[in-house]
Amino acid sequence: MDDELLETESCSSSGDLRRLRPLKGSFRYYPYTTWKKSSMKEEDMKEEVVRLGVELSLCLAKSMFLLCDDIHTMLWFCLKLWRGVIPYRNPVLERLLRVIHFVYTRDIKPKGGVFHDGGKSVQWELIRTSFKDFGHGIVILHRLEKLVRRKGSSFDDRLLSSAIVKYKQQVLKKLQGKLEDVSEANGFARETLESHIFDLWKSLFDEEEEEEEDKATCKVMRSRILSDLFTPLLGKPGNCEILALSMCSPYILGSVILLS
Repeated sequence: MDDELLETESCSSSGDLRRLRPLKGSFRYYPYTTWKKSSMKEEDMKEEVVRLGVELSLCLAKSMFLLCDDIHTMLWFCLKLWRGVIPYRNPVLERLLRVIHFVYTRDIKPKGGVFHDGGKSVQWELIRTSFKDFGHGIVILHRLEKLVRRKGSSFDDRLLSSAIVKYKQQVLKKLQGKLEDVSEANGFARETLESHIFDLWKSLFDEEEEEEEDKATCKVMRSRILSDLFTPLLGKPGNCEILALSMCSPYILGSVILLS
């Protein structure tokens, strides 16, 4: 797909997937725990944001396992989260894209799941009600990543610490509660996935400039990921129910998420 951006038309039109021209434009891992409301050093904040990304990704992986009885539904849902929540590329979305690709190619695709045009997973209603929580999780995590990355920020780290606690309580716990029945019976093995997903997130705050060769390699890799995931949807009727999903702006972190 040559690093093309994918976009879906609204349900008022065909809803088909179409190609667009490109737009211009190591941490240790600790078990998931609640962070105490105290001042946090910069490295602590970075590690916390990485852990939030890992936990959000594990929830997304669970939703993929639940939807794998209809690959059509699963791929459209993943595409909606990747392209329909934040309309531009950023480090958080890029890592979620890699997580989606890893789970799909290693655990979902080999099962030879059903792919019906216009089909619907039996678990769709559960996942549909989770879309807003996933969307809020992506938007707020992106804001937290930008805030922590910003050098010399005068933002009170106590407020940032509180925001991270709220993210765990009001985003992750909601998703984990809705998806708690996903187990190894569905093929989901948290311990195995967790280490692989952490490997995809641990470089989130690496600031070393990429060499031209690395940039070219990343471009080829991204093109392959997009092709593997979304080529099966090209030319297919869009899933209007998924395309119509929307969410309101998240406010649980107050002024934190309003920072640009």
